[in-house]
Amino acid sequence: MKKKLKVAILALTDCEGCIIEIFNLGDRFLNLLSKIELADFKLFEDSPEPPEYDIAIVEGCPITKRDFRRLKETRRKSKILVALGACACLGGIAKIKNYSDKKKIIDYVYKKPQGIDNPDVRALKEHVKVDFEIPGCPINKEEFIRIMEEYIEGKTPTIPKRPVCFECPLKNNGCLLNKGKICFGPVTLAGCAAPCPQSGFFCDGCRGPLKEKIGLDILKIRLRENFNEKEALSILERFGGKEYFIK
Repeated sequence: MKKKLKVAILALTDCEGCIIEIFNLGDRFLNLLSKIELADFKLFEDSPEPPEYDIAIVEGCPITKRDFRRLKETRRKSKILVALGACACLGGIAKIKNYSDKKKIIDYVYKKPQGIDNPDVRALKEHVKVDFEIPGCPINKEEFIRIMEEYIEGKTPTIPKRPVCFECPLKNNGCLLNKGKICFGPVTLAGCAAPCPQSGFFCDGCRGPLKEKIGLDILKIRLRENFNEKEALSILERFGGKEYFIK
């Protein structure tokens, strides 16, 4: 009998929205659990951590000292470390403070900020080796289940290198760019099924770049006449992806 993979699902600083998406799989998530050994999942139970994992799935980014310790320890005892969601892959919403005056922000939030951790926020790959990323805010649960099934089957999962425009339902009927609106679909990695354009909202790059470091000139060409540099950079800061998109 094939030995089950020992899998941990861990959260650092985040909203846990990606884990909620996993729960939204319903019975399919329960079926997945029957195929693996769930070694650590604090939302289920608070049990002692095992000495090693085959796969550690980490949501969120490290901000507190405890986060940093846990990330490094998880990397040490995991054969494969998977970053889950925009916070883990890009830095996420918390990273917005990197683009502002961090001291002013912490003084605004806390009445007594002394002793509060206030480091720059970085993606997991800026701190430890990451073997695979499942991007998005939140993740696409269908993509998650496909990737996990591939790991269980002993395969190396991949995400097709194509833009959000590839799967956008508006591409032949009402493209937002053709309507003079900004949209990052041409430069953002697909896999989400384009829910934002489908709802009339532009793609804001939460899945990260299709190709990293494309440069402002290329970005301007891709976004055509709708390009406004200040607006574009502000949107890319939303999930911490600016430095991954722009040279």
